[in-house]
This record gives sequence, structure tokens and C-alpha cells, in this order.
Amino acid sequence: MTRTQWTLLSALAALAIIVILLALRNRQPPMLPADAEHARWESAEACLACHGPGGASPQSKGHPLGQECLRCHGSR
Repeated sequence: MTRTQWTLLSALAALAIIVILLALRNRQPPMLPADAEHARWESAEACLACHGPGGASPQSKGHPLGQECLRCHGSR
């Protein structure tokens, strides 16, 4: 094999590894924790009391808008 062929093969292998790693990444939002605070879901307003802008654990700036918490963050 020539040096050019090795370079091309190495580049393709690196690209394949990157694609595989991206495909295996878990993009599922986290489920509700199995603790006393989250044991009984009440409403989106109850979630936003802690996870709203002034709460103890606010949502990240990139969090999608919406108040359908269980649509993505289902219970266990």
C-alpha cells in the first residue's frame, strides 16, 4: 500500500469511529429521579417551582420551551 492509500484508509477509519460514537450517544432526556420529591408528579407548575428561572435547580439555558415535563422526562 502506498502512503496515500494509508492516509485515506486512516481518515476513513477515524470518520467511521466518530460516526459510531455519535450514533451511540444517549440523547434521551433524564427520567424523573426516584426520590421523595419526585415520587408524585403534580403539574408543570410544581416542576417549575424548583426548575424555573428562580428555582433551586433551574433548567439550563438551552432547555426547550414548553411545560409538558412528562413528555420527555417520564417517571420510572
